[in-house]
Formats: sequence, C-alpha cells, structure tokens
Amino acid sequence: MAVLSRRNLLGAAAAGATAISLGLAGCKTETPASSSAVGIPETWDAEADVVVLGAGGTGLAAACAAADAGASVLVLEIDDKHGGTTTISGGVIQAAGTRAQKEFTEFQDDTPENHAACYIEQAEHLADEELIKAICSRAPERIDWLESIGIKWVSVYGNCHVPYVTEGLHADRIHVYEGGGGIGEGGVMMDAEFAEAQRLGAEFKFNCKAEHLIFSPDNGVVGVQASEGGSAINVKAKQGVIMALSGIDHNQQLAQQLNPQQFWSITEQICITSDFCVGDGILMGLEVNAAIATMGGTIDFDGVTGQGTANNAPQMPCIFVNGNGRRFVCEDATYAYMMRAIFQQERQLGKPTFMVMDQSMIEQGVGPWGTAEAAEAAVANGMLFKGETLEELAQNLDVPAANLADAFRSWNNSIDATGTDIEFERNTQLIKLDKPPYYANRNTAMNLGALGGLMVNTNAEVIDNAGNVIPHLYAGGMNSGGWYGNYYPGSGTSLMGGLVLGSIAGEQAAVAQTWE
Repeated sequence: MAVLSRRNLLGAAAAGATAISLGLAGCKTETPASSSAVGIPETWDAEADVVVLGAGGTGLAAACAAADAGASVLVLEIDDKHGGTTTISGGVIQAAGTRAQKEFTEFQDDTPENHAACYIEQAEHLADEELIKAICSRAPERIDWLESIGIKWVSVYGNCHVPYVTEGLHADRIHVYEGGGGIGEGGVMMDAEFAEAQRLGAEFKFNCKAEHLIFSPDNGVVGVQASEGGSAINVKAKQGVIMALSGIDHNQQLAQQLNPQQFWSITEQICITSDFCVGDGILMGLEVNAAIATMGGTIDFDGVTGQGTANNAPQMPCIFVNGNGRRFVCEDATYAYMMRAIFQQERQLGKPTFMVMDQSMIEQGVGPWGTAEAAEAAVANGMLFKGETLEELAQNLDVPAANLADAFRSWNNSIDATGTDIEFERNTQLIKLDKPPYYANRNTAMNLGALGGLMVNTNAEVIDNAGNVIPHLYAGGMNSGGWYGNYYPGSGTSLMGGLVLGSIAGEQAAVAQTWE
C-alpha cells in the first residue's frame, strides 16, 4: 500500500440533522409529522416499480436483482457516475464453500455455517445472528453470479486471526478477481454490475440527490423526493424503495453522536471514502421512524504497513505500545480489531500509540522500511523515530523509558521461555526483539467507512422503532446495520453484505404488492 501523509478530512454534516430525533431500537416513537415524511404529492415526475437510491455495489446488485425479476427499476445517484466507495475498495468479497475457494485454498470442506459462526463470535453478541447466517448462506451464489457477468476469480486468501475466535472457524474466504485486490480496483466489479443492470433494463438518473422518503401512513414508503438540476422532483416507487447509500463516514455531527471511533477517524486520521458518504440514507430512514443497529466501529486499517490486512502477507516484527510505553494488543490480529484497540488507547490516555521495531525489520526486508536506506530516509522525513537504545527511543517518543524497556523485556522473556506470546496470543514473528537500533512509527488509521445503519431483517426490510416492518422500504450494504459488531471483521465483508442484501432487497421489492 502506498504511504500517505497524515491529513484531516472533515465530513460535512447533512442538512437538517440537528432537527432529527435519533430513535433507538426498541423505543417506540411517533413518525415525524413533516412534509418529507407524510403525504402523497398531486403529481409525480418519474416512476418505477422499484426505486434504488445509490449506484454503488449494493445499489447495482439491487437493480440487477429487481430488473431480472421483471420489475421496472430507476436508480437515483448523486454522483455523475456509478461505483461509489466500492470503486475505492479492492473489490474483494468473502464467501465460503465456493468453487474458487476449493480451487485456490486448502479449505475443501468450509461451509457458510462456519463462516457465519466466525462472524457471530467476532460480533461480540451485538449482531443479529439470523441476519449474519442469511448473508453468509447466500454469499456463494453471489460469487457465481459475478462470474456469470464476466468476473474471473484468480485467488482466495484469509483474514488475519482474532485471538478469541474458536480455533477452526477462521478460513481463507476472501475472493480476488482478475484486476482487483488493491485499493482503487473495485471499479472492475462496478463496471460489470453496471453493464448488467443496463442490459436488464434498469434506468439511471445521475446527478440526482435523494433527499426525503415520501411516506403514507396507510401505505408506507411510496416514493422519494429528490433534487435534479436544482429542481425538486417526486419519484413514485410503486412497489419499493431500496436504500443503498452510505454510512455516516464524513458526517461529523452524526459521528460525534453515534460513532466515536468514526469521529476520531474523520477528525484526526485519514478517511478515503467518497465525499458523498454523509449518511443521507440513514437520515432519510430516521425521518420515517426507522430503527438503527450496531452504530459504532469503523473500517480502519494501517495504510502505511498493511499490518493485519491479509494472512498471506508478511507481518512486521514489532510490538505496539501506548503513550505510556505499555503493550496493549495482539499485533497480528485482523486490522480493524487492532485499530479499535489503538483508538481506545489513544482516547483513554490522550496520547498517540506506536509500532516499535528493531533491526529485524531490515534483516527480513519486511514492510515499507525494509532496507537501511528506506529506514533512514523515513527517519529523516519524520515518518519514523529512531533510538540507538530503548532509552533514547523512549525519549524521542515521550514515553516512560522504564515502561518501554519492560515491554520489550516481557516480550523477549516470553519468547525465551515458551516461544509464544503469553499476553496477547500473537501467532507470527515470534522472535526476540533485541537488536538495536530501534525504530517506531506513530500508528495512523486509514478509514474506509463507518459501521452501523438502518435495522433490517433477513428480507432486507427496514424495521421501525416499534419492531415493525416499514412497508415498501428496504436497505442493504453500509446503509444497513446489524450484521457486524463494533469492529470490521475483515476484508470482503462489506461487499459481501452489499451484494447479498442488495440482491435480497431487489428480489423482495420486485414481488411486493403495489401500494396503489
């Protein structure tokens, strides 16, 4: 991954957010009495059986599924092109029990049930287990569908582990297609989905911003108020509206209220999602009394070293220490698990955290500073701190020298005595770190979005705060919540959820009874 300098991306709060009461799941509230939430307009400017909001991975999957089922489909997209944040991703997708998994890995007997069990444990009792099972059960067919529209699978790898997950549940499930796998290569899949949606007859309105759902107390969601070319338009959805917009990635106000780690990511770290990701779909859902689920956590990773991003990539020979010089996390766990711990430590202590290495980094040639020249250049440009001794490094990091020395002593003693990490159950780079000089990098999160969204059931129907289905309203992808916990469980999860929930939403909306 390319080295990016630290920068500060401040997401604009969506208009009107301060006026919206943020209902919590399980607490009954009344539907807001506003023109955006009730009433059918006298005239409509456009109509379709199914109206999809967003032309990213989830929206295109929904459009394809609905159109393939015979519904007329209209997709509204704020941007001037398809793709959304999915194009910024690597385009990788998780699934278990596929032909590609059997071809490219040793996991010949993996199942969607094992996949779901792994996710459920990582969710730490916060997720809807039935929703996770439903998504994992249909993930393999989405892999086959993508292959049918031109995607060629070339490899499958796995997440790095999570120490508390039951042994045997981790497996290589991350599918990589030809031309994909790296940041910015998700566009290959988006182009294939867009072409398929067009072939099936879906229509698109680009530069068209969905602003409010049109709600009838008798019929539920009946359409969308949108802005196109500076004019307001009313779009009728005869059978359903599918919310396929983003999370609250760049929305500072909502992040501060609902997702502290995302607030940290967009105000102090690096967010690389589309600038249009401000939670519009979540705000529209809240206007019609939709419940929200699993708000909290992020897709944060180390974009400099790639630590923990793949189980087939070398991990850095290092330990992580907090602002007090103490070790605090398993350094080869999957990336968002580590980043949650980094966020917590930095918030708890009000100090940065660091990845600390010895000369083994250069001897092994691992990571962006795997040569003496690269390491010294990084020291010169301020990317790395250096110390000929741990005491000197501690002084440069402004951490207690005795604590830093003790952290290294504890690590080295554990390796000497047992050959294992007795504190945090690390699996890789189980070597002593005692070769000066020492180097340290300040941990920086690169953010690919916020977790949490509208509560949905296994039919991708949106649920209100009384636990009832909101008629004719569906959601998927990062516009929805409930299918993960408070950290991102690994690469390929969001695209899997988008593909599956988008497809389910499209199928369900296409056979829904019209409200007219």
